[in-house]
Amino acid sequence: TAMGSRAAVVDTVPREARPYQGQRAGIVSRTLANAVDLGVILLVQAGAYVGRALLGYLQRGSRFHLTSASPGTALLTWTVVAFLYFTVSWTAAGRTFGDQLLGLRVVNRHGERMRLIPSAIRAAFCTVFIVGLAWCAISRTNRSVQDIALRTSVIYDWDPRPLR
Repeated sequence: TAMGSRAAVVDTVPREARPYQGQRAGIVSRTLANAVDLGVILLVQAGAYVGRALLGYLQRGSRFHLTSASPGTALLTWTVVAFLYFTVSWTAAGRTFGDQLLGLRVVNRHGERMRLIPSAIRAAFCTVFIVGLAWCAISRTNRSVQDIALRTSVIYDWDPRPLR
């Protein structure tokens, strides 16, 4: 018999996590993932802010300085960055960086990866109505207001491969 006749099966889901695989995630996991995502969004926003200042320096050739952005401009920038971050992440992989760290994935009502338009609608809803996440804390089905309205779910999924 050849040594390669039996293929080894490797399960990417930790043994302790297997009972939860595919179950809807609760408020704690989702809040921690969102906290990580907030950090990513703020880093991108800060990078854009410094990039804008650097571009101004290169155009004017004068001294480098950071100008202060108005609260309205900062909020608009945060909203745009968050919307794009969520839309691209959910469309491409079904998860954001925070979701990846916590073993979460956003799926549609059929348990499949979100497509572009539904991801964009969910991203807009999540960006504008952030407090909707809090509904998970009292929902028996661990669903946010956004999940209920758009028929999506955030599930535990430790498999690193994207859904089809």
